[in-house]
Amino acid sequence: MEEVLELLVRIKDLDEEIKNNENQLNGIPALILKLQREIEKANNQLNQKKARIQEIKKVYKIKDGDIAENQTKIEKLNQQMHSVKTNEEYRAIVKEIEYLKNTNHKIEDEMIQLLEEEERLKNEIAKLERETNEIITKKNKEIEELKKKEVSLKERQKIARLTYQDQVNKLPNDIKVIYERVSKVRDRAICIITDEGVCTGCFFNLTPQTMNELKQKSHLILCDNCGRILIYGQ
Repeated sequence: MEEVLELLVRIKDLDEEIKNNENQLNGIPALILKLQREIEKANNQLNQKKARIQEIKKVYKIKDGDIAENQTKIEKLNQQMHSVKTNEEYRAIVKEIEYLKNTNHKIEDEMIQLLEEEERLKNEIAKLERETNEIITKKNKEIEELKKKEVSLKERQKIARLTYQDQVNKLPNDIKVIYERVSKVRDRAICIITDEGVCTGCFFNLTPQTMNELKQKSHLILCDNCGRILIYGQ
């Protein structure tokens, strides 16, 4: 029976390895997606600043055109001043010219602000490009490492499953039936019990008699509470 119990321990270890591998494999796609989103976020931050510069250039060009248009109006109004016949007409033209000049001054101030923002953004972009490239390089490397890990885990999982099934097939038929029955209803079919005398599956306190029988390793013992296979191990 000791040999059978040792075989069950190996089966338990393989089962845990398979479940651990499966958990890691299930988590890898989410980790890769998270890294891809971090890359996308870094690119978006950079692209938003670049897009703002292009927007500034367009707005600047429009404002420059507005100034030119207003200047043309001012020149025409100056020419009209020579042909006015009344003081009222003269004052109206002067007022319009003053308004257009003030408008241009305001537009020029806005254009200066745009240039200052553009210069600031260019400096930020130069720094952000370096940081973004570093982030992308780092995250892509992490993604490649995860993909390699995934390939390695799949290969290990394949071997572990084959080894596990081979070990299960080596169990005596009556023990195999019990093990497979328990495995269908419990996440862990086998629990290693220490001198604390507690089932590590359901935390049920084992009786002194059960502990003595476990230490003798003369027959298979199941937990009275959860039905898991119990094996004594120090």
